[in-house]
Amino acid sequence: QITERIIVLFVVINSQEEVQGKYVVCVLFFLWNLLDVVRYTYNMLARTGIYYLPLTWLNFSLCIPLYPLSVLAKAFAICVSLPYFESFGTYSIKLPFPFAFSIYFPYVLKMYLLVLFIGMCFIIQNLFSERKAHLGTGNIKKKRS
Repeated sequence: QITERIIVLFVVINSQEEVQGKYVVCVLFFLWNLLDVVRYTYNMLARTGIYYLPLTWLNFSLCIPLYPLSVLAKAFAICVSLPYFESFGTYSIKLPFPFAFSIYFPYVLKMYLLVLFIGMCFIIQNLFSERKAHLGTGNIKKKRS
């Protein structure tokens, strides 16, 4: 997760000044921070042995809709930055004769988008299983008298 954020923040957003002023960057930072505030607060309290049920529910439920939104925001930021990488040639490398191939960075970003969405499917599945393990199935059975 840290590597993913470093790539998006420093390689995609910071290297292109035109992308830094886009609204998607603000939305992406908001989603990252919202998820982290809830997750780190829950983890800190859990380490001390304090389990606050609303925070536990929020930690295991909020990430399910917000994680795909953050992936979409990352993907949109990458898509917005692609024309700038294509026109300026930032991070595109042409290697000398013995190797005789080049690395076109927009293609690397497009492959990263594919990996990002495939990884999102596995992470969402893991988030659902963690939620089920910590909170149960969510079915409340009523007593019959």
